[in-house]
Amino acid sequence: MFDIAVDIFRALITGAIFFYLRAMRGKEPPRLRKAWIFFLIGFGLLFLGGLLNVADNFPSLSKYIIIGRTRYADFLEQIIGYIFGILFLGIGFWHWIPAIVALRAEEVVLRRSQEELKQQVAELTAERNKLKTIIECELSYAAKEAASQPEAG
Repeated sequence: MFDIAVDIFRALITGAIFFYLRAMRGKEPPRLRKAWIFFLIGFGLLFLGGLLNVADNFPSLSKYIIIGRTRYADFLEQIIGYIFGILFLGIGFWHWIPAIVALRAEEVVLRRSQEELKQQVAELTAERNKLKTIIECELSYAAKEAASQPEAG
């Protein structure tokens, strides 16, 4: 009884992950799309293997060729489901990890660029304030000069 509960729980977990990945398809970043497809296939195959493993616990299903305790069902469960599922997950990680490392490196470059831009904005703002002060001072002198000169008329 405990084995059936564990098999069902494992199938539910892999099924939930598979359906979540399937629902999120199309929302993944473009760089991770290739890895995402391999993850989706891998969890789908693991879910298939888990379902076939659950079916092994019910002898009444043995009359079906693919479900139950038959050589074909064992081949589908063990080779197609588990072995290929783990293989596809491994390929997914093989594509995913370099993409994540590249994204992290780009993030570091962008942060440095952002800091440089902030520093340039601060410098330009200080320069603008100096020029504004000079212009205001010149305008006030010009206004005083204009006011002090008699109007010709």
